[in-house]
Amino acid sequence: MATDVMTSLREKARVSPQRIVFPESTEENIILAARGVLDDGVAFPILLSDPVALREQAAGLGVSLTGIEVINVADETVMAGLVDECTAVLPDMSAKSAERKFRSHLNVGSFLVKAGKADAMVAGLAHATGDVILSAMTFIGMREGISTPSSIFLMRIPGFEGPEGEQIVFADCAVAVSPDANELADIALTTAHTVRALLGWEPRIAMLSFSTKGSGEGESVDKVLEALRTAQERDPGLVIDGEFQLDSAIVPAVAARKVPGESAVAGRANVLIFPDLDAGNIAYKAVQRFAKADAFGAFLQGFAKTVSDLSRGASVTDIAGLATMASVHAQGLKRLEGESAG
Repeated sequence: MATDVMTSLREKARVSPQRIVFPESTEENIILAARGVLDDGVAFPILLSDPVALREQAAGLGVSLTGIEVINVADETVMAGLVDECTAVLPDMSAKSAERKFRSHLNVGSFLVKAGKADAMVAGLAHATGDVILSAMTFIGMREGISTPSSIFLMRIPGFEGPEGEQIVFADCAVAVSPDANELADIALTTAHTVRALLGWEPRIAMLSFSTKGSGEGESVDKVLEALRTAQERDPGLVIDGEFQLDSAIVPAVAARKVPGESAVAGRANVLIFPDLDAGNIAYKAVQRFAKADAFGAFLQGFAKTVSDLSRGASVTDIAGLATMASVHAQGLKRLEGESAG
């Protein structure tokens, strides 16, 4: 059940709740969700607003802000301190540029994550996805070796019997419109990292196509094969294979007939990488509607730290769910960094 997925994520988040900044702090659903995630023990929310005005707004919603950190971005002294810190952390950015950029709370939120004053940012209720991505790229930056922002959906498909039960990850279904081979390799490598950080799975990645192991030809097949080779070169230990049609990637009996030789992925994939946004977006929505599946996301990836993008119509439950995922992902990044350092 969908509740089982979120229950598991909430349990993980409560182990070490992370600090999440919500730049769109005056949105009613954000205020309600912030109260909810704190009360649920999954995250420590940070709101950006005039504290007096925000408390009045929250009171009108029947919500107390007790225990929630509020940064008064309307205070000139507070803003001057942020600008000074920004020029220290990002020496290539002038004070004048920082002042101008900090007129957007979205940029303040991104900077707080960059500066380590927040572990993650959840935004997008009042901003386009492109704005969230641009802000994150400007202040937080991309993870080392990655230049392509992308996203995943964690799908829970009733009746599906895969390596992770009813769960499987789709990428990219929301951001990269027409990735070339290098960008597609970026998406595969980033998704592997996200799956380890967020879900604790060992990824088995299928690079999808209309062709399985040479059954079809064309530029799109060549692109997928080049992306596969590039990903393998950049991470030789990654369990990744292709090109696969969807059934060859997830159905063992089909893989046994269609895929020659041995493959650690064929019929057993827990991550599906689509060749472009047309395929990915159509696929996740088709599965969601026809199979009555749950789609958790889109969850942004590729940045040096955790950034999550909300739908413009996100409900309080949606926001709390994405904040929970962000808290678990931020935990996971710290764990992976610790393992790497060790």
